[in-house]
Amino acid sequence: MTFVQTEVYPNRLKRGFSIVEMMFVIAIMAVVLGVLAPNLNRYLQSSRKTSAKSTIRTLKGSINMFNAHIGRYPTSLNELIKKPSEERAAKKWEGPYIDAKEVPSDPWGERYVYKLTPQTEHPYELHSYGQNGRGAPKSEWISVWDE
Repeated sequence: MTFVQTEVYPNRLKRGFSIVEMMFVIAIMAVVLGVLAPNLNRYLQSSRKTSAKSTIRTLKGSINMFNAHIGRYPTSLNELIKKPSEERAAKKWEGPYIDAKEVPSDPWGERYVYKLTPQTEHPYELHSYGQNGRGAPKSEWISVWDE
């Protein structure tokens, strides 16, 4: 018994994409990404800013609730989670005032800035430095009093 090798369709075109077709698809994808990338970055920054404002509003409510119960503002945001060591304040404390194990960070991974400012227009300052961090000018800060 002998095996005869048969011809494998010599005139049939090969399946697949040519290099020109692949380059064309890559060029289209590059143009689409070039248009979408800046808009996506703008959207992400806008959503981070909205998230920071929302968290600041929540912290403001918690700070005000703490003040209503204790009769003073917290010395740090940690007092919203852990009972103050001061005996008089500890007796009145009805916390935790935020549902977290630790004070949340802003959307850029930094801590919210909180400090008491009793001799000024507002009793305390609470803000995020925003996307540019600590070196950002005050006009870029996201403050509890800006709303």
